[in-house]
This record gives sequence, structure tokens and C-alpha cells, in this order.
Amino acid sequence: MNVVAISTLTPQHRYVLAKLHEASPLRHLIQPVWTSQPTTWRQYAKVLRSPLGVIGRRLQSRYDSWRGVRHFQTVAKLLGPTADSKFSDLEPSIVSIREFNCAANVALLRELQPDVIITSGCPILKPEIFGLARLATINIHWGIAPAYRGENTLFWPLYHGDSNNVGVTIHRIDAGIDTGPVLAHGFIEVTSDDNEDTLTVKAAQVAARLLPGVLARIEETQTVEGFVAPEKGTLYLGRKRTWRHDLAYWWRRRSQQRNQQIATARDAIYIGKPASDF
Repeated sequence: MNVVAISTLTPQHRYVLAKLHEASPLRHLIQPVWTSQPTTWRQYAKVLRSPLGVIGRRLQSRYDSWRGVRHFQTVAKLLGPTADSKFSDLEPSIVSIREFNCAANVALLRELQPDVIITSGCPILKPEIFGLARLATINIHWGIAPAYRGENTLFWPLYHGDSNNVGVTIHRIDAGIDTGPVLAHGFIEVTSDDNEDTLTVKAAQVAARLLPGVLARIEETQTVEGFVAPEKGTLYLGRKRTWRHDLAYWWRRRSQQRNQQIATARDAIYIGKPASDF
């Protein structure tokens, strides 16, 4: 089966795709990267209108960058050499995140003629991109969708004390954000010693285990049916999380007992099952 992957290749995404590539080689890899943009007059105007607001956003942005770098470094260290895999036999196409849904990328994917497109750490795709796969475009979502959609969705269930909804979702992409039919859920064992870093590692290991089986069922049945949840869940945008949420969660964790299991691991596979079983 002709499988093309789209990923920013941060450590956890690289780990999952490297494991998949070992079991079932990918045809091609597309890596979106951030490209710098020149400062516009509108940005200068915002500073003049609300200097304190701009300073607050800049400080939050600096904090987010620091937290993100620390998180990626810790996850890479915990996942080991696989997180640093270079895909030496698979030269990625480097494209811009800001202009991802452009004609050039549409042409690239049309030329590759994928049966399945896999995304893991990827910009939001428009129909002209995700509709190019012969069978489906599927996403590895780092959270339990649709209950937790969007960004930081391993953090928010911890913050809300909802440890039974920590895990990964493999779902078909549609026009919404993490709203497509669910092909598999992987719920993670959570202990009081876990934090966002260790749960990201567990999520990567669960996704790497589930994904080959999902692709095998797709290849066997040549269909991509899944479970459509009746509820919409909650969409968490990246800007919703601030240093105040992190501080509140850190303070709450200090009072937890150590070495205590909070949630148990379990898998839920929906692809290939009749709708009456959901």
C-alpha cells in the first residue's frame, strides 16, 4: 500500500513514524517547517494601541517557547535513538507550514498518488489536500478525541482531573478539527508520578503499536470506516493554555500521593467493526 506521511517530525512524531517505517516502509515523507515572516505595519499598530497587552503576549510567547523546547528535549531523551531517526532512505520534502495548503503541495501529493496519507504533527489540512488519498487521510491525535480536540490535549485532561481520558486517537480527517470518524483509541496508564513529558512518551509508544494494525485493516478491507461520536467534545486552542494553568497544575500535583495508579491502559479498535458494535 502506498502510504505518504506528513509530519513536523518533533521527537514523538518522529518516533511513531520511524517505528511504522520499520514495519511497513513509507513511500514518501513531507515535513512542514515554520518560515519567518517580516514585521508588518499592523503589528506595529498593535503595539501603539495596547503596549501592555503586547508585552503580556510576548512574555507568554517566550514562556511557551521555553516550555516547548524543554518538553521536546525531555521526550527525545526518554524515547532514545528512535526519536532521532533520520529516515536515511527516505528524503523528506521540506515545505512551509504557513503556505501548506498551496497548489505546489497539491501537485506533489497528486504525483505521489497515495492510497493513505498519515499526519502526525501537521498543519490543518484543507479538502484539496486531505481528499487526495485514494482511501483516506488519517491523523494521529495526541489526546482522546472528540472529548479533547485541538492542542495540548495530553495536558488538559490532567488539568481537569480527567485521567481516564488520557491517550491517543487515530481518526480519519474531515473538514473539522479532530472531528473525523475514530478508527482507534489508545488509553494510557496514568500514575501519580506521570507528567506531560512521560505521558507523551507513553502516547508515542501506544500510537506506534496501534498504527500498523490500523493500516493493515485498511489494506485488507480497502475501506476506512470508523466510530462517529455523538458529542462534539471541547476544542482547545494553543493560546488557551497559559503559565497560570501550568502553575495551578504543578501546585495540585505536589499534594498527590506518589507511586499511585490513577488510570489503567486499554485499547479500543473500531475500524472493521459493524456500526452496531459501537
